[in-house]
Amino acid sequence: MRDSARWAILAVAMTNCWSPAGADIVVTGKSLKDTAASLAACLARQCPPDQDVAASVAHAENQFVAGDYAGSQRTLHSSLGRNRKHGKAYPLEVSTLLRANSRVAEHMGEAKDFQLSVLDMRDTLKTVYGENDFRTLVAQIEVGDSRAKLGYPDEADNIYAGVEARALAAKNYRVASFARLRRALIARTRYDAEASAANRDKLNSQLDVLIAQPLPGSGDFVLAAQVLRAREDRKSGSSASTDALVRSFAAKGGATRPVLLYSEPLTSIDPTGAAPGQQNQREAWTRWSINRNGEWIDVGFWVGQDGHVSDAEVLRSSGGIAWAKPVLSNVTRRIYAPLRKDADSAPGFYMVERYTLTARVSEGETGTHLRTREARPRIEMLSLTPDSEDVPPGPKS
Repeated sequence: MRDSARWAILAVAMTNCWSPAGADIVVTGKSLKDTAASLAACLARQCPPDQDVAASVAHAENQFVAGDYAGSQRTLHSSLGRNRKHGKAYPLEVSTLLRANSRVAEHMGEAKDFQLSVLDMRDTLKTVYGENDFRTLVAQIEVGDSRAKLGYPDEADNIYAGVEARALAAKNYRVASFARLRRALIARTRYDAEASAANRDKLNSQLDVLIAQPLPGSGDFVLAAQVLRAREDRKSGSSASTDALVRSFAAKGGATRPVLLYSEPLTSIDPTGAAPGQQNQREAWTRWSINRNGEWIDVGFWVGQDGHVSDAEVLRSSGGIAWAKPVLSNVTRRIYAPLRKDADSAPGFYMVERYTLTARVSEGETGTHLRTREARPRIEMLSLTPDSEDVPPGPKS
């Protein structure tokens, strides 16, 4: 990914847990008018593919941030039409373009476009760098993430296991730890869905491997596993492990940027106002998904030096915002690592996150090939904060 336009891998394939691989959209500071003019000028002079991709992604980012999801998608699709064929000469640039398209498609509920973009992104890197290169392996993890998000956790787990094995053989220990963390997240999701002894043991086993048998250069993934364990402890009524993490950061002088230690899953959100279990709830969801799909909010909040969140508020929105209340409540209850206190450190960090309320497009629901949206809405999130929790999963020099 190029540094000036890193499109987010969702914090986790499931929901609401810090991931050391989480990236973000970096807002470049150029206006929408400026990025539109830059792209138009690039195309007018028939600029080379790498410049075309850079200008396209920068403009698509601005369109997305402005809430013009359809425009952002058109910009990316047009650039893919021009540049997809240049994947061998410009694999990183084309893969970035495909990754960007997958993220926008995800927020628009375009499941097929999301899935195919991730696969094409992986294949673009694999063709040039081979299947054992760390860039390809990380892309394969993203393929696993897409399967998990689309409702196929067993496939995702198999993909992560394959990446782990290949990364270990190549001695790329950070990617192996990255895959192990994803497997732990799958185990956690299963345990959340069914709190059986077998699922609990599987989760504990995955976390033990990460925490007790850390691979070289993978300390941040150990921390992520400790965060997961603290979450499970809090669910059972114990905050001791979370408190221990906070004390650990405090003893080290504090973190230099926000590191999320604990976040609860978002509660179920129904934007229609229909009470759970009502006969007309599905009909209400269906009417909503047809008429109001694509609502979004930008949530801003401060992370103070003590790691607590304050002043969470909706900064901008499109459409109704009745569903924003549980999002704000969830953000406010987060716990971050204490921040470093010295003359050069900021008194806190201001964070901005985009939440989109959408519903996936599906085919065949009505017995025809007509495209319809699933009845039940879902929330997608991307960080709009530059350099937030972005730890590259590749080898360290």
